[in-house]
Amino acid sequence: MLFKNILLPLSALAATAFGTPVALEKRNGTSTDMNGPTPPQLKWLYTANVLCPANLLPALLTPAGIRKEIPIIGGNFSGPGINGKFRDLGADWGTTDPRTGIFTADTRYNGVTDDGADLFFQTSGPKSPDGSLHLRIKIETGSEKYYFLNNVVAVGVLRNLGQDSKNVSTLRIDAFNFENDWSNTTFLNSTGW
Repeated sequence: MLFKNILLPLSALAATAFGTPVALEKRNGTSTDMNGPTPPQLKWLYTANVLCPANLLPALLTPAGIRKEIPIIGGNFSGPGINGKFRDLGADWGTTDPRTGIFTADTRYNGVTDDGADLFFQTSGPKSPDGSLHLRIKIETGSEKYYFLNNVVAVGVLRNLGQDSKNVSTLRIDAFNFENDWSNTTFLNSTGW
């Protein structure tokens, strides 16, 4: 009886924290999802054009791989409800695996929206077989308007659009997040920090 009284509130707490349970079926003593896995649906978050001059330092073999330092000197981003420019503040400290030749990006850079909100971007991810990079994207901000971006799970595809006469590359990033991610924020109190 005691266990029954504990398990019911725990199952209610789990449903609140993790959503409605998936219908399960018992097969050979194990539970399985009767419908199979459901792929996530993505929606367009933004498209960015990032300006990067050539690698600053000569290739250097480190324990993490062949390290590059590629400055991020500007560019812009636009999407549904988010538009702005990248500051001349950031870089890609990516590495190339000497065993496979696969480059993996590791970036940190800053942007500002058209209405003045500061955003911090962090991306990482490997070069894919087609030459694009597949990125994991993290965005941070203290702006109340864009605070929801702290909680989105975003991915992107980066393609190099080429270089200008000053050897500055334009990198296009098409970013997407889960369709059911946050799109606004409700704050619990107004006490601030």
